[in-house]
Amino acid sequence: MSTPALITVAVLFVAVFGAACYAVFHLKSTPVRIAAVIIAMGTLIGAMVPIVRVIAEPPQPQPVQPAAPAAASGAITTLGYVRKGF
Repeated sequence: MSTPALITVAVLFVAVFGAACYAVFHLKSTPVRIAAVIIAMGTLIGAMVPIVRVIAEPPQPQPVQPAAPAAASGAITTLGYVRKGF
């Protein structure tokens, strides 16, 4: 995993857990709300797993197409016919 990918993943998780702490702090008087926030944050973290996988995986090399075979030296091809000379 490259450094920019690690930084991106770390920022995502800090943002999610910061939002969770903020919500729990402001809803601490009602346990049902805290439970709802914890469930919502768990769902959000579960949804982040595919995003982290995409960010963390190395880029796949593009397949190289083979070059077309070159014509025989000294021959000029026209419409499928081979003419020698020139």
